[in-house]
Amino acid sequence: MSVTEVADLMADPYGFYARRVLRLTPLDPLDAEVGAADYGQIVHAVLATWTRRLGEAPGGWPGLDTASRWFDEAAEESLAEAAARPGLLAFWRPRLSRIGGFVVAQEAAQASGKRIRHRHAEVSGHLDILQGAVRLKVRADRIDELADRTLSIIDYKTGTPPSAKEITDGRAPQMPLEAAIAEAGGFQKVEGAVVSAMAHWRLTGGGTPGEVKPIKGDAAALGADALDQTAALARAFLLGDRRFVARPHPGRKPRRSDHDHLARVAEWGAADES
Repeated sequence: MSVTEVADLMADPYGFYARRVLRLTPLDPLDAEVGAADYGQIVHAVLATWTRRLGEAPGGWPGLDTASRWFDEAAEESLAEAAARPGLLAFWRPRLSRIGGFVVAQEAAQASGKRIRHRHAEVSGHLDILQGAVRLKVRADRIDELADRTLSIIDYKTGTPPSAKEITDGRAPQMPLEAAIAEAGGFQKVEGAVVSAMAHWRLTGGGTPGEVKPIKGDAAALGADALDQTAALARAFLLGDRRFVARPHPGRKPRRSDHDHLARVAEWGAADES
């Protein structure tokens, strides 16, 4: 189970069951156009390529001009691979350029303080729980090994990141679970260490091209709570006999609604309102 699916299992067990057990996945429309989800993938791909290239530079920082040029080259490469129609390219290219200005400035500030020892992009990891009965898997957008031998975890969002309340009350456990996996040494080529910083980078490329939104609280404590919650869910649903009901918590909105029609959410939802 991926760390992003933990929130799915919590908010919509039926959707999780349909997707992972029955293996029912929606087909793309025949006339589907490249859209917001594809743009998010492009942003992630650009940042991964650029971050890896930074990691190969002597000292980890090639200078402001070179870093900006490398970002532009990564952006053009990803846009070419997307093969989107010209109208979308004309809309996306300036947004990526503004995102580039933001992330290059962030990186330059870090480089001036020599805070980062190593950068890792798109890092795979896993952690076995419940005596190995369940494996949590993850691909972190970015993990930095810092000069003080601690770790920083960054997650890119082109949409709205979860609120601080959703993270602390367990509704958005992805980042705390990543912290727990990192501290346990579960990421490839990243030694286990204390996680001293977690943040979402909201990257829209709009009027405010980017924002760094730090996650407050002790990463170890948040990670331990998230692991306990995940173990309880896995024990009840995956290893136990708890029913995979649809939308058990009205206050928890699932990330997607691909299987709502199979669960007849519209029908019983209307009945509840009447």
